[in-house]
Parts: sequence; C-alpha cells; structure tokens
Amino acid sequence: MYSLHYVGASPLSIRGVLESNTLLSGLSEEQMQSLAEVSRFSKSAKSELIWGHGEHVNFFGLVAIGFVKMVRPNSSGTELTMEIIGPGQMFGVLGALEGSGCPLMAYGLTDTAYLKIPKDRLLAIYEESHLLKDRLLRKTALRMHQKLDFMAKLSSGRAEERIAAILFILAESYGEVDGRMLRLNLPLTRQQIGEMAGTTTETTIRVLSKWSQERLVNTERHLITILDPEGLERKLR
Repeated sequence: MYSLHYVGASPLSIRGVLESNTLLSGLSEEQMQSLAEVSRFSKSAKSELIWGHGEHVNFFGLVAIGFVKMVRPNSSGTELTMEIIGPGQMFGVLGALEGSGCPLMAYGLTDTAYLKIPKDRLLAIYEESHLLKDRLLRKTALRMHQKLDFMAKLSSGRAEERIAAILFILAESYGEVDGRMLRLNLPLTRQQIGEMAGTTTETTIRVLSKWSQERLVNTERHLITILDPEGLERKLR
C-alpha cells in the first residue's frame, strides 16, 4: 500500500491535497482551513469497495495517490466501469450535495490514498461561496459534456472504434505528451479497457495486440503509450 505520509520524498499533507483540486483551490484561507481541520486520509486496496450502489455516505472523496474507478451495475449482474478518478480529482461530490444515494459504486483501481471530506462541512461552505457554486456548475456542465461525448463515441459501432475512443478520452485527463507520443499514466488491465469500451477482454487483447504490431500503441506493464496518435485517430473515422 502507499504511505499516507510520503509521496516519494515529499510529505503528503491534507492541505496540499485539498489545494491540488481546482474546484477547491479558490476557497478563502478560512474556508480551506475549515475543510483541512475535518478531512482525514483513508486508504483503499486495489479492487476494494469504497462504497456500494445507492449507499448513503457522509463524505466525498478527493484522490491523493492512485486511482478510483466508478462502476455501474447492470441487469445482467456484471459491472460497467463508467469513469476513472485520479489524483487531485473528487468523487461522490454530486451525490453528497444532492443528499441522494451514490448512483455509482466506487472501487480502488489501484492501491489508493484519498481524503474523506465531510459532507456537512462542504455543504456549509457551498451555501456561502458563490465561487464554489460557480465552479461546481461549470465542472458539472463539463462532465456532462464529456459524458455525452463518451457515449457518442462508444455508440459508433466497431470494437476498434470504441477502444480507440476510450484511450483518447482517458488521455484527456491522464495523458502526458512525449514528442509525438502520448503516455497514459494510468494502470489498466485489458478487462477494464474492455468494460469501458463495452466489449470482451478477448477482443480488447486482440485489438491492442494488432495495434502493437502496427506500432500504434505500446502496452508494457499495464501502461499504454499511444505511439502514433494520428494513426490511432484514424480508427475513429
């Protein structure tokens, strides 16, 4: 498991993790300190359930280290990965603000350290902060736009198109440009990519192997590098 006290040689502080989130970074000193005083670190092992579908929780999470996956159960009894949440990103905030049960299940995609920020303290700050309301509205609108784009690309037909769409969508949040290449700093199994693309693990393995041979991607150690973004983008046309 990751240490909750150090990331490499740097101390991991509650205040530092709060400030890493763009939604919260504009809060006043008093508001930020108020959140820092009541927030606590928690840990989740890889594949460990953080909360279940429809569960009511009294906090929302802010990822410090690792990744959380948001999962929707379906009628067939399987689970569909809907979203990947990484360092500096929040999860569960809309459910906390609305007072509704969590619409998605949350699991540790990797060993994960995250902040639990109490719902009641966030709500108090939310009610008095026009900046937080405005940023949350903008963030919600952006997320809805991304969801629509996500669904549009996933409905485009062939498995290759859907898998390529998933890689580019993830690259928007977790990609790092390296010359002509695009590295996804996100450890994913073939099964998880297949879940998000709505296809089987076997098909995902076949497609990624084919792309590796074509020098479109590299898939060493569960980390994907898009070697030829333009070539892979042509799979979407």
